[in-house]
Amino acid sequence: MPKVSVIIPVYNVEKFLKRCLDSVLAQTFQDFEVICVNDGSTDRSGEILASYASKDSRIRVFEQTNQGASVARNNGLAQIHGDYIFFLDSDDVIHYQSFEILTRLLEDNGADMVSFDQLDCTEADVLGKNLDKTSIDFESLETHCSETPVFLGTHKGKYIIHFTATSKFFRKELLENISFIPWNRFEDLAYSFGLLSKNPKTVVLKKVLYYYIINENGVFHTSSNLKQMTDYRECLEYIYNLFKDRKEELEFLKKDLIPNVLEQQRRRCRKASGTLKRDMYRAFVEELKELNKRGMLVKKYHRLHRYMLYQILMFLY
Repeated sequence: MPKVSVIIPVYNVEKFLKRCLDSVLAQTFQDFEVICVNDGSTDRSGEILASYASKDSRIRVFEQTNQGASVARNNGLAQIHGDYIFFLDSDDVIHYQSFEILTRLLEDNGADMVSFDQLDCTEADVLGKNLDKTSIDFESLETHCSETPVFLGTHKGKYIIHFTATSKFFRKELLENISFIPWNRFEDLAYSFGLLSKNPKTVVLKKVLYYYIINENGVFHTSSNLKQMTDYRECLEYIYNLFKDRKEELEFLKKDLIPNVLEQQRRRCRKASGTLKRDMYRAFVEELKELNKRGMLVKKYHRLHRYMLYQILMFLY
């Protein structure tokens, strides 16, 4: 059985897919399988997958009708054989030493998860500068080990855990009984906190191993829409239910997660126009009222002008 299972959801990425797969096949640690879930692609992605699978038996391809990355990842998880799990998006690339470094850190520390840095970049950054091919000295790596990693789920501090599934390396057992929320475009946020709620022993690595290629058609670069608002609200509902009976963690979320999420939601409202803007503000206010009712909207954790704005919005709508 392979040591590492790589799960790649694939949807209309013929321009990027070969480069993504090549970055996996180039790994210095070769004991892996690649589970590609073709999410109903209508371009040449399916042909590319079939070609790679015919040449390398470690690549396994599964088909589904278009249901989004969340369902593709869940279906991929149902097919794994490896002890360790890695999620990779089909338009991105990874450093060629990633699996070697991550496997060693996981095993040397007896950890359940390794969290590492990722770099947002353009195609030119990766291809022109060979960022993913620069050698990394294992002995020079900066790491921090924690058994309460939820408190590192913030945008502050030297060692932080990012809210992306692709910036982590997991022991298979950690993922039991946790699934990605279907059709939710911010599913990584909920999934990450689902894992953190288990208090896994976590190694935080201060090193970029993942290169996120900025896609202008991606979720974070598309125009504001109402589904973005409701998806984020669904994630917060999920996270709240995980921690509602855990006082210390809940207080941390009030202080470090909620202010950041609400500011992102407010920006989405501001970017909209016309009737959409009105509908988005109404959805935002529903979210504010729900958080306020649960005691999650705490004045001291927000900038005063933003907190006052939230109060005004709840009064007006």
